[in-house]
Amino acid sequence: MSMTGSRAGARPDPPSTPRFHQIRHLGDEPHELLYGLLRTYGDFVRWRGFQDVYLVNHPDFIRPVLSRDYSHFSKRTIDYRVLAQVMGNGLVTNDGPHWVRQRRLMQPMFSNHRIESFDGRINALTASLMNEWETRVGGETLRIDREMGRLTFGIVGATLFGSDLERHAGEVAEILEVANLNPFEPRALMTLCSWVPTPHNLKWRHAVRRLDRIVYGMIDARRQRGAGGDDILDHLIRALGEESGEGMDERQMRDEVVTLMLAGHETSANALAWTLYLLDRHPDVQARLAESLTETLNGAPANAGDLSRLPYLKQVVQESMRLYPPVWSYARRSEQEEEFEGYRLPAGAYVAVVPYALHRHPKFWPDPERFEPDRFDPDRGEGRHPYSYLPFAAGPRTCIGAGMAMLETQLVLAQILQSFRVRIVPDHPIETTAKVTLRPRHGILATVSRR
Repeated sequence: MSMTGSRAGARPDPPSTPRFHQIRHLGDEPHELLYGLLRTYGDFVRWRGFQDVYLVNHPDFIRPVLSRDYSHFSKRTIDYRVLAQVMGNGLVTNDGPHWVRQRRLMQPMFSNHRIESFDGRINALTASLMNEWETRVGGETLRIDREMGRLTFGIVGATLFGSDLERHAGEVAEILEVANLNPFEPRALMTLCSWVPTPHNLKWRHAVRRLDRIVYGMIDARRQRGAGGDDILDHLIRALGEESGEGMDERQMRDEVVTLMLAGHETSANALAWTLYLLDRHPDVQARLAESLTETLNGAPANAGDLSRLPYLKQVVQESMRLYPPVWSYARRSEQEEEFEGYRLPAGAYVAVVPYALHRHPKFWPDPERFEPDRFDPDRGEGRHPYSYLPFAAGPRTCIGAGMAMLETQLVLAQILQSFRVRIVPDHPIETTAKVTLRPRHGILATVSRR
């Protein structure tokens, strides 16, 4: 599958939709809209809306965008401009040589050895949550998605920043309700004109000011105490640019902290909440997983070294993120004209990779809507295209926190599932909504009982 530059004879355009086809669904359920278009038109389609979007949904098409020719595809898209209104110029939204410098600077902080050392703190915070749940056994309803958000926010604080962020968890949840929007919602797009005093812009500006107070307060407190420790905040304060020899400026440090704080806890919280939902809906899978945990751990928390002895736990998490990928799409902008499977992709084209659709591609995932963790049994995965499964993207811009997210999710589940049954409230509507992340539209209500 080549993508090398325009050749004579290339067809001008891939299959295209009518102008504004089904655009009414863009603000409400864009993931389902794009999934439907790809099922109807094939693996490469131009969706003609206010801005043409070229959708790619085959691993051979995706590889050059995210990996082989990734430097031809920038993040100069509307999606990332909207995200940057909150995250600034952190790793998620940054691009070009400055991104390379920041990624190189921060990569050692996410080495396997380093993140595996977080297992004790992850387990301690999970145990604290379960102690709270002990007092709520017997029918009290919990919002599992919020419980997981509170837990993962505390984990981010304890592991990455050496701080007790739990006191800010409620405030950050409120901030996310304002800031975590589908980038194509009109109110999200209006944040690009933040000076316009729309009702949402006023809320949004207040939310960002609250977030800044939390983050700059953390940075100031650490500087006053002295950055002599070994967590990420200490490293950022001490970081020296490779070329300039100057420390990271205040704004860049704020942007990196906000990015790690928000992206690091929101994606893991969603993965945990969706996994607990799926396990309740599939009691046979839950029973098999609980049995394997008990046999291996005998009621004790897992540590990082135990996870290799719990292959089914990892398979359950992988299958959950196949059906409910925390980040449901990635966008890029082609910086030069390309040839894509014989079609011309113009310079400046908006290119979208949609893991929500890719993970349901029947060529790579038979019976794709079925929750079947055995798909990820190593013996069954042989020959599967490596770009058919992208919960953390791929290539040079693979999520820097992927290893941390997998460790955290497995350790939390290992503790919860040995102690509690999480039962979803019957008849409560469970629907997906695509904001920046793939969230439960109405939350996930559940009760907990002792196992």
